[in-house]
Amino acid sequence: MPKTFVEGEETLARQAHRRVRQRIIEGRLLPGQRLPLRPLATELGMSMAPVGEALRELAREGLLETEPGWGARVRRLDSDSLRNQHILRTALECEAVRQCAARVTDSQLQELTTLADELDGLIDSHGDWKQVSEFDSRFHLRIAQLSGVRILVDSLRTNQLVRILARGGAIARHLERPPHQHLLLLDAIRTREPDVAERAMREHCQRSMELQLAHLTILALET
Repeated sequence: MPKTFVEGEETLARQAHRRVRQRIIEGRLLPGQRLPLRPLATELGMSMAPVGEALRELAREGLLETEPGWGARVRRLDSDSLRNQHILRTALECEAVRQCAARVTDSQLQELTTLADELDGLIDSHGDWKQVSEFDSRFHLRIAQLSGVRILVDSLRTNQLVRILARGGAIARHLERPPHQHLLLLDAIRTREPDVAERAMREHCQRSMELQLAHLTILALET
């Protein structure tokens, strides 16, 4: 079986993985950009072994593509690939929110409310896109965590990373979003009715897909 990183274990390979992944997330490494092993290892101040291990893990996460004889490059996402990722996201999020709604406690609802309020405030005020991305990821992953199903959390985390590739390093500010969208989603969870929560999450995911596909089209026209 391929080696995977142990959470909390800060080996050289994990350091390399974290640093390269952050560059991809922030848009400093662009889709299609090649990552030759030796120059990258030199830049990171490491030997090629841990960096190679980090690149293999990033490929397993879906952030890199590997080609025999060419090495690794940042994954490109076309509209079909992105739509597929959003369809997968919808399936994961809908099941997570059903399980969450059925078991969430009052204190956990308050925790989600705090996250949703901060997130919507950042979105509605066109706040820093890095903060928006961080809070959005935390909010949706917390719902998955509260589902009590670990595989949903792990799968959703990977899906989030892949969808970030299509952003071009920033969230589209010029595309209109409904106000208080995460607080409205939370209202559905607060009913503690799985069908109601799933319906709200499905609509939320559908809007997200439409926005990101529109943004991807704009990015393609600008390049």
